[in-house]
This record gives sequence, structure tokens and C-alpha cells, in this order.
Amino acid sequence: MSIRATLLIELLTEELPPKSLKLLGERFATGIAEGLAKLGFIPAGGTLRQRDNVGRIEVLGVEARVEKRWEMFGVRFAANYSDAEVDGGSKAPQLTGLRPAQAPEFAASAGLDWNAPYGIGVHLDVRYESERFEDDLNIRKLDSAITTDVMVDYELGAGMSIFAAVDNLFDADVQNGQTADGIFSYAPPQLWRIGLAYRR
Repeated sequence: MSIRATLLIELLTEELPPKSLKLLGERFATGIAEGLAKLGFIPAGGTLRQRDNVGRIEVLGVEARVEKRWEMFGVRFAANYSDAEVDGGSKAPQLTGLRPAQAPEFAASAGLDWNAPYGIGVHLDVRYESERFEDDLNIRKLDSAITTDVMVDYELGAGMSIFAAVDNLFDADVQNGQTADGIFSYAPPQLWRIGLAYRR
């Protein structure tokens, strides 16, 4: 059974729509006892992992979010920084002082919403993630990445709307894995979607 201890300090100010300002700042210090990490050996030409408890994962970080809305426009900004470190204890001393796998140090996002006339909405989101390690031993590094998503929707009434969206608009190469031979795997490329949405 894992034990989690968290200290969270949160500040929030809000003004109700249509003109709203949300400012959220968080500073947290988190210690996760009996943290779960990926351990294992590397067979020839591939990667094999076994999950096991490794002691503690200690995280010190800051999160912030700002949102401002007008009658027809809205903007959103969010960012977080985390300094995470593994304490492998006696069971996995080789991991002590390393960063947890797949945990970027810095991430940020920005969004723009335009509520155009005639029930049309345009939404743009940009996200950045810094470099991170694919493995627990911090040997295989994954590059930082920036992705852009865009969606246009149209209100049909009675909570119904239709939408068209493009995920990863500029077809960025987002690395999400790497084998022992240095072969990368990637998140989905540019993806077009259309659909029907219902909100109560």
C-alpha cells in the first residue's frame, strides 16, 4: 500500500462571466512513499520492464493558470514546473537522485477562444513540453515538443453542436518512446475530426 503526503497552497480569484478573470497559483511539495516506477532489464533489440515499488518520489513544483474572458473572446495561459527526484532506497539505489521517467520538467499551454456571430466558435490551443527521459535510468532522452490544436464548432440549438477539429495541426514529431537501439516511437500525427456534441 502506497502512502502519499501532500502539501498544497492554492490562491484563486474569480469574477463571474461574461467578464471573468481566473488566477490560480499553486505551490506544492509532494512526497510519495513507496513510489511506483518501471524497473527491468533490456533484452537484445528491445526493452522489457517490470513494475515495482522503489521507495520515494519527491516533487517540488509550481503551477499557475490565468484566464480572461470578454463577451466574444477568451484567453487562457497555464504553466507548471516540477523538480522531481527518485529515492530508490535499498531496493533500487541506482535510481536515487534521478528524475522519474516520462516526467517533463516544464510544461506550458495557451488557448484562444472566439465566439463569433451566428453561433460559430473558434478554439486554438498550443502546448509545450520540455525534454524528458524515457527510462528510469535517465539514459534515453526524448525531445521537447510543441503541438497546436484547432477546432471550429457551430451551435445547432438545444445543447447540440457540430464541430470540425485538427489535432497536431502542424504535424509535429512528438517522441513518446525509445528502444535500447535508439528507435523512437511517436505520438499520433496530424488528425482531422468531425463530430456532433451534446451539452446539457
